[in-house]
Amino acid sequence: MTTSNADPTRADDASTAERAESDLLTGLAAVRERRGTVTVACRYRCATGTAFGGEWRGVPVGPLLNDAPPETTHLRAESADGYRAHVAVRKALDAVVATERLDGPADGLPRLVEPDFDSSRTVRDLSALVPVALSADADPETAVVRDDRAETGDE
Repeated sequence: MTTSNADPTRADDASTAERAESDLLTGLAAVRERRGTVTVACRYRCATGTAFGGEWRGVPVGPLLNDAPPETTHLRAESADGYRAHVAVRKALDAVVATERLDGPADGLPRLVEPDFDSSRTVRDLSALVPVALSADADPETAVVRDDRAETGDE
C-alpha cells in the first residue's frame, strides 16, 4: 500500500479518467425516468455546530448501483469544488441524489442526502458518484483512490 500526502477530501487529476469511465451519475436521468423521484427529510449538524436540513426530492441511489462493479464497497461522492467523501454501499442504498430542495434555497444541488448520514457525507454540488473497492483495512475517512487501488493518506 502506498502512502500519499494528498488531501483525501480533494479530488486530483489522477482520478479524472476513472471518474469519467465509472461515474454513476451518468445513469441519473434513466433511473429518474424508470423509477421516478423520492422525497426525503434530513437534519444535520456541521462540524462547526451549525444545524441545517431540509426536504429534498431526487433520485434514489440504490438503482444507480446496478451499474457498479460487484466488488464495490464504497461510493466516492465528489463535489464540483473537489471535496469528496466515501460512503459505504450499505449506507448509500437509502441515499438520494437530490435535484430539488422543497423547503429552502436550491443552492448546492445536486446533493447527496440520507437521513442517517454524518453531515460530512452530504456532498453538495455533486459532480460524480464513483464506485470504488476499498480493502478491508482501508479507512474510508482517509482513502485516496487511484487506478482502482486504495491508498491511505498521511494525517
